[in-house]
Amino acid sequence: MIDARTSAFLADFFAGGRRNPLELERFLLTGPDGPRRGAKPPLKLAFHDFWPEFDSRRNFFTALLATRFAVRVVEDDSDLAIVSVFGGRHREMRSARSLYFTGENRRPPLDSFDMAVSFDRLDDPRHFRLPLYVVHAHDHFRETATPLFCQPVLPPVLPSRREFQDRGFCAFLYKNPHAERRNAFFAMLDARRRVDAVGWHLNNTGSVVRTGWLPKIKVFQRYRFAFAFENSSHPGYLTEKILDAFQAGTVPLYWGDPELRREVAAGSFIDVSAFPDDEAACSHILALDEDYDAWCAVRGVPPFLGTEDFHFDVYRLVEFIEARL
Repeated sequence: MIDARTSAFLADFFAGGRRNPLELERFLLTGPDGPRRGAKPPLKLAFHDFWPEFDSRRNFFTALLATRFAVRVVEDDSDLAIVSVFGGRHREMRSARSLYFTGENRRPPLDSFDMAVSFDRLDDPRHFRLPLYVVHAHDHFRETATPLFCQPVLPPVLPSRREFQDRGFCAFLYKNPHAERRNAFFAMLDARRRVDAVGWHLNNTGSVVRTGWLPKIKVFQRYRFAFAFENSSHPGYLTEKILDAFQAGTVPLYWGDPELRREVAAGSFIDVSAFPDDEAACSHILALDEDYDAWCAVRGVPPFLGTEDFHFDVYRLVEFIEARL
């Protein structure tokens, strides 16, 4: 459930006339009291078993914890080790406390760590639910793919009718070939109207979009729709795929989390699983593609406001970790 402090701030922010996005951003990142003033307690922080491109000094966790602690990133003998799922090196390292983090569709092993952060909806005081899209929203902001961390919370900026007409129909950007549900829907929609596959998988454009958030978002900005299918389906498993589409200002075509509407506003996306069959879903998408006003009615819905689960107030994560150190 949304934190009462966040709910009160959002109500006041959107009721007021100024609506300074930087004010909203500061609140979501640092909370009602802002970053800690004066001398901060030291925190030796280590990261183990993350993906190869992970930057241990510039990332979501170091940025947030630095609002409360004087963070020093170390290789071993840490106050807190944040451990992911790509290896077992953490078993050889020393740490006073350990935090398990996963963005993959895996259950957190709560009995093996002091605390855990994942997408799962678990009723356990050792667990903090944080879907992967929130981490990626921070990465988008840090890597200049988007101007503000709070952008997904702000009312969307709609294109003009001319800009809508100048966009392509639909983009498909994947490299994983093993998602049968996604592959089948692509084939069906592409048979009725050309879908541009701009990634490695099923590429039909002759060129491949470079990896990274900025190239992906820039490409999606050129389309009215974009595929946001997950690799697999599990309650609460919601990754960056739908966020990338929202950030780019396109309408996501989604399949995956059956509980999606708990945290993404109904009407802000196309949930293909909500239709009687894929033919009906395709017909609905094609009808929207030919109706500027109807498309704007979908794209104009702020995707994360007014939902039961709200996770952009990430200052709560810092509070969760601090209380367990």
